[in-house]
Amino acid sequence: MSNATAPVESAPEAAREYRVESASILFSGGTDSTLAAYEISRVARHVTLLTVNPGFLLFLENSKRHADKLREFLGADRVDHVILSGKDVTDRVLFGDKAADWKKYGFNMTALVCLGCRMSMHTAALIYNLEHGIPVIADGSIAKQSVIPEQLESFIRGNRKRLWERYGIRHYAPIYQEDHSDERLDELRVSLRPKLKRQFILFDTQATCPFGVPADVYARLFYGDLSGEAREVNTFEYSEERYPTIHEYIERHFAGREPGLASVVERVREQSAPLPLSWEEIAFA
Repeated sequence: MSNATAPVESAPEAAREYRVESASILFSGGTDSTLAAYEISRVARHVTLLTVNPGFLLFLENSKRHADKLREFLGADRVDHVILSGKDVTDRVLFGDKAADWKKYGFNMTALVCLGCRMSMHTAALIYNLEHGIPVIADGSIAKQSVIPEQLESFIRGNRKRLWERYGIRHYAPIYQEDHSDERLDELRVSLRPKLKRQFILFDTQATCPFGVPADVYARLFYGDLSGEAREVNTFEYSEERYPTIHEYIERHFAGREPGLASVVERVREQSAPLPLSWEEIAFA
């Protein structure tokens, strides 16, 4: 096996650090979520990569490329890749009242649309975790992209309390303070080619979002230049408006089922375990 594909020595060591049996990660197949998946695999025996399609992603099959690489690197028995449909919840959370959102937030909706989409994905992933008894979830949130609303530390902290902790699931952002995720993947020999993250528009290891490029450009050129307080308020108000819809969606999903939602949450909460202190710091838990 060539050096380009051979697992490095660190992979077996990760097996000695398991803190939980299973964890999931919101997985686009891009650099950040791939590195975050590797990090969560250091503390979880089994990792489920969750790729959520809100209903409008293109080239969704691209996400399988880094998923396959992780399965090769960590072991096929340790990694699953699941593509979830998030269209129904996205229709409710993101597109529920478009006219009112645009009236209130104006062109800032160009950036906030990504926040609504992320919250929809979190909801779909949360339901999956509850149904499969998975007590831990991670994502590839990263501080250097915090011009984008869903990457703000304040949102991630708030979302943990308003969503994940309410349903007994621990959320982590293991690479939030990482500055060189593409180089890290190269060092681990997980990336498919060097400097993958420097691509723009043509993301051949992840799905393409038709809203993604304009939202990113707007966030970097305009939204990111708002004063910190204005961005924080925008993000807080927009997210707070969505939680009632999210909680209602989750409750309706489990309505009439046995065991009921409360029992499912308690079962997941009992499995949860704190991860290492360094993770707590990185994930500002």
